[in-house]
Amino acid sequence: MKKKYKIKIIIFLIIIFYIWLNLYINWVYSKKIYNYEEVPFNQVWLILWAWVTNWYLSLIYQDRLKIASKAYKKWKIQKILISGDNSKTNYDELTPAWKFLIDLWVKKEDIFLDYAGFDTYQSLFRSKYIFKADNINIFTQEYHLKRALYLCSKLKLNCNWVKTDKREYLYMNKYIFRETLANLKAFYNTFLWNKKPKYLWEIVDINLKSNFN
Repeated sequence: MKKKYKIKIIIFLIIIFYIWLNLYINWVYSKKIYNYEEVPFNQVWLILWAWVTNWYLSLIYQDRLKIASKAYKKWKIQKILISGDNSKTNYDELTPAWKFLIDLWVKKEDIFLDYAGFDTYQSLFRSKYIFKADNINIFTQEYHLKRALYLCSKLKLNCNWVKTDKREYLYMNKYIFRETLANLKAFYNTFLWNKKPKYLWEIVDINLKSNFN
């Protein structure tokens, strides 16, 4: 009987913590939000990946790239870092996005690709320690922004968030629920474990070179 009682208490505490963490992140990290016209100049802007199917970019991903190209043309940024997953030979989130930006008249030498950004935490960690981008503006939709800003604060990464919502997206309730679970993972990675990314390759200082130097 005592064992069942303890299990119930543990489950109750986990639920309370889950609710508290999500309320905390949603309340504290709704700052530094801009439209691309308003955001202050920053040399490096980070585009976080979204789903790609057979080289077709999801609408969420397309909108992040379109807003980034508009900011680029208005001289709000100098270089764009796209972070995503290319861990399998038959799955590539980066090359289609790179081609999409080229078609939008972004110069090749101003686009950098991080093929080991397997999740938001690893993308932000690698942008700071591999690409040496301590100050960044992040392109993503509103449902994703607060967790990204939370992770930035824990990584001591100065960042602003640029809203890329251009329409109503399918399955948004699913994405929002997923974010509440991802917040637990973010807490685990930064507070409990101080996790390092799966891959830490040689440093590419994005501030000092073009992509073809």
